[in-house]
Amino acid sequence: MQKAKRLLSLLLSALMVLSVLSGCSGKEEKAPALELRAAVCPRIASLDPAMNTERTEQTVFYLLYENLLRLSDDGTGCAVPDYGVAREYKEEPNYDGTVTYTFKLRSSANWSDGTRVKAKDFVYAWRRLVDPKTESPNHAMLSMVKGYDTVRKTGNAKALAVSAENDSTFTVTLSAPCAYFLNSVCTAVATMPLREDVVSADKEGWANSANLLSNGAYQISVWTADEFLQLRRNENYYESKLIGADMLRLVFAADASEQLRLYEEGKVDYIADPPRDALVEDGTYLPRSSTYCLLYNNVSDLFYDADVRRAFDLSIDRSAAATAAGAGAAPATGLISTGIESGTEEEDDFRTVGGELCAVDTEGYSERCTEAVECLKRAGFSSGRDFPPIELLYVEGDRNYDVVWALQRMWSEQLGVSVLPRALSREDFDERLASGDFEIAADEITADIDDAAGFLERFSAMGPENKIKYKNETYEVLLGVAGASENMTARAAFLHDAEALLLEDAALSPLYFDTVTDLLRDNLQGIYHDHLGRVFLKGVTRVEAAA
Repeated sequence: MQKAKRLLSLLLSALMVLSVLSGCSGKEEKAPALELRAAVCPRIASLDPAMNTERTEQTVFYLLYENLLRLSDDGTGCAVPDYGVAREYKEEPNYDGTVTYTFKLRSSANWSDGTRVKAKDFVYAWRRLVDPKTESPNHAMLSMVKGYDTVRKTGNAKALAVSAENDSTFTVTLSAPCAYFLNSVCTAVATMPLREDVVSADKEGWANSANLLSNGAYQISVWTADEFLQLRRNENYYESKLIGADMLRLVFAADASEQLRLYEEGKVDYIADPPRDALVEDGTYLPRSSTYCLLYNNVSDLFYDADVRRAFDLSIDRSAAATAAGAGAAPATGLISTGIESGTEEEDDFRTVGGELCAVDTEGYSERCTEAVECLKRAGFSSGRDFPPIELLYVEGDRNYDVVWALQRMWSEQLGVSVLPRALSREDFDERLASGDFEIAADEITADIDDAAGFLERFSAMGPENKIKYKNETYEVLLGVAGASENMTARAAFLHDAEALLLEDAALSPLYFDTVTDLLRDNLQGIYHDHLGRVFLKGVTRVEAAA
């Protein structure tokens, strides 16, 4: 009896110790919930991946959706391609010059309702993207896929060479090798998967509903249309336990000034695009595929003459323009910005390999201005005073204002030309350029792919984005052979030649390269970016206190 009592006492003591240890362990392992409050974009009207056109909004899409490949932190704050919904892929060149990619999908990749992400979800999304009936502004993202042209002409989306062999196998055939297919197309917002049953059930409202199905790290909990988007951890995401913040409160801010106000008032912990005058010169600025350019109307009565365009280009002091743009801006040495890979096996920076195509040295500026005056004379203007007064259109904004007025002073002082800057809303600016109702305009040129072709194809005579109406047969040939080349080194060389020709013709004038920067509270870490200027938030954690 005594032995039984002693045994019972020992068992009770052991249970008490285990209970205490368990309680301590639970307190140590379970950190307080982390909510990240961020201002990264203005109000979002739709979360349809096929219709997204705003870089700042893509931060939200990358939180809610995941593509075949995803963009992960390389450990230094830079985004690099990584396996996403696809756990592996195989690339197979075909006898006819086409290339077939076969992606094997994770069995653990699920939608937020627990349903598995299937290969047919990618087939549906990719066909829908290209289908003319969708009217997606991003349909050309899949122009390298076999059958793309047929779909665009006939409306038969099934002609696109994508298929689902089974739930786990997604296959796509390209018309020719594409250097940026994996890194840019298979990670893009526009090509993210969609559920056909969900879209078909509510064609008008599925993309602006708080009940939106997502397959990414987060899902929507509250969506207040004009104020904020509240996200919570998607427990059905295959790496749910590895992501950072438990909740994200994305506060909508109309512009950089409003973002800064929210940050200073303590209402948000992170802003993605602070005003440059609020930043310090020695701050951290990462390359972004953006070049602010002067755009000439190549078919207007004044700027059809290459000598006129060269006169305006030669009289630009790019160092002064970059200074006017503020912290983080660097004088442009070409159209293709820094940070874009060359596309070769060496993975060199395209701009580094291409060298300086635009003059940026201040020492030679006086000589260039003298040459500019001679260019105007060759164009039939004895002096700048003979040149008709013109408008310089730009999108309203403090930063742009400083740059265009700096240009106005340069042309007035060096050429004697009368130029009046005129600020327009983005909508009115785009309308003027689309109609050809302009002489010169200043705007940001960006690429939606991490490749030089993303810049250069914008100025193809056949392209809808060629608002400057540039046309040069040699330029078209260079882009054509680059697109058809299976040798990536040769392809890069053709693209370098195309860029050089575009600038020799002074079709436009690159002014400065832009960068990306942000503001994050000191007690947080884990933000990372890519060269397209996109921000990724799913890895944000608290900074651990020093021991």
